[in-house]
Parts: sequence; C-alpha cells; structure tokens
Amino acid sequence: MYRGGRSEVWNPCQDLFCEYQSGSHAILILNTDFNLPPGFLLNLWKQAKVRITVDGGTGRWLSWLKSHHLDYEGVSPPDLITGDMDSLSKEILDFFAKNQVTKVVKTPDQNHTDFTKALIELNNTCIAQNLQLESVFVIADTCGRFDQIIANINTLCKAPKIVKKLKVYQVASNSITWLLQDGEHTIHIPQELRKSNEWCALIPIKSPTYATTTGLKWNLNQSKLEFGGMVSTSNTYDGVSPTVTVSNDSTLIWSMGIETLLV
Repeated sequence: MYRGGRSEVWNPCQDLFCEYQSGSHAILILNTDFNLPPGFLLNLWKQAKVRITVDGGTGRWLSWLKSHHLDYEGVSPPDLITGDMDSLSKEILDFFAKNQVTKVVKTPDQNHTDFTKALIELNNTCIAQNLQLESVFVIADTCGRFDQIIANINTLCKAPKIVKKLKVYQVASNSITWLLQDGEHTIHIPQELRKSNEWCALIPIKSPTYATTTGLKWNLNQSKLEFGGMVSTSNTYDGVSPTVTVSNDSTLIWSMGIETLLV
C-alpha cells in the first residue's frame, strides 16, 4: 500500500441492482437530464433512507414520474429539497412543500454548487437524526454543459471532507463514477460487464498519479497518469478476474459503463 493510503472495497453494482436493499443509502437527484429504467430508479428511490432533490432536479423528478405514468402522488416525496431555488418553480416547490414530510432548505451561497451544498445538508441531516448511511447515489448524467460536468467531478473531490466515510457515486444513464483516494482499492465487477467488455477508466484529477492495477485488459504498473501525458480511458476488463485492484498514490476518478446491466 502507498504510504499514508487507505484500503477500500467497492461494490456499488450490487447495491444499485438489488431489489431489496439494506436501506443504508441516500439518493440525490441533480438538475440534469437522466434516462434510467423506471423499475431501477424507482426501486433505488423507494429503498433510500434519505431522498433529496436539488433545485431544478425537483421538477425533473416530478416530470420523470409523470412521463413514465407513475402515480407521483403515491411515491414517497423528497425528504429534503435544497438549492438556491433559481431553477425551481414556485408551483412545484409548493406541491411538495405542502406535505408534512418534505423539508425545504434554501442554500443561497454562490461559492458552492448546489450539488456540494446538498451534500452538506445531507451530512447535517445524518447528524441531526443520527442516521448511519453507507453510500449516496447521485443521479446526474454526464452530458450537456462541460462546465457542469467538471463542477460535479469537483464536488466528488470535495465529498470526503463533507460526508467523511460516506461513499458517493454519480450514476448516469450508462455509467457510474466515483473518487478513489490514495491507497489500495478492490472494485467488484459483475460478470455481465466482464463478458460484454464494458468500458472503464482511471482519470487523474488533482496531480500526476502513479498507479498499479490488476484485472484490466491494459493494466498499469507504477504508471504515471496525468493530463498532457497518459490517462487510462477506453479500458476494459481481462474477462477473468472478478475484481479490479487499483493502488494509487494520489486521487483518481474511476468510471465504468453499466449499460449491460440496465438492459
């Protein structure tokens, strides 16, 4: 293990696609497009211990429910609506605020994105209610405005200081992305992804990173990853190993395709 690093085991696909989950996760809907199967997303929402919609994500969530002809009045409302409310109509806010469940927290601070502020409010909720969570699934597609995509990655980098040991996963229409801090990591890969040669990537964010891997088609061996040099994108799995291991001396972003699991 790299000096000062940690050891982490990651298995988000098991939690994402389990029909009866442990209820140890939160779900957070950002103000971006998302196109996920109704059964999958609705189950993730229903099983969550904390449900948060962020600013315009509240309207997108309501529109998504209506577009799939779901009984939106019968679906559990958000526990928390956060954001500076600049992209959420008063009509939709009032629709949810009228119930006795949803708490509305306006976060006007423009030094942080609504995503970052939502994680802060999630942490405050966990402390106030003494909730023990293991992960948060952030529904946000990786398309559209490039500046917002990068801002979301920046929030992933900030997350360890905000929610401590809570694992934060960004779930898009065909991928899942999260932060690997310096240390040793074991990532469980479902057999379906290995057999279909789904893509995966290791991307350096903060500084040049030296990394060693196993379980990939193109493994790294004390390889230097940096922008302007080499980054490990469009990689895939060796087809045999049930896990990928990553040893890294600085922060990396891991992203992996999950489209095969969503069919």
